[in-house]
Amino acid sequence: MMNYFKFFTEVWRFFKKYYDRPGKEQDYEESVRECSQLAKTFGNGEFVNQVCMAVLEELERCWKGREEE
Repeated sequence: MMNYFKFFTEVWRFFKKYYDRPGKEQDYEESVRECSQLAKTFGNGEFVNQVCMAVLEELERCWKGREEE
């Protein structure tokens, strides 16, 4: 059984790590690689992949929002 607490803790750390970055191409590529590895660590299940995709989409939304300011 998956350890949800550990998964969400790691997802939060991942989000926190990338949130304040400027969102340049390098940030995007690095975040996708790291999130893919995170998903793999937790078994690449449907729930894990959906959460990881949602977090990546939110980071991208935040980065684009800053560009527009």
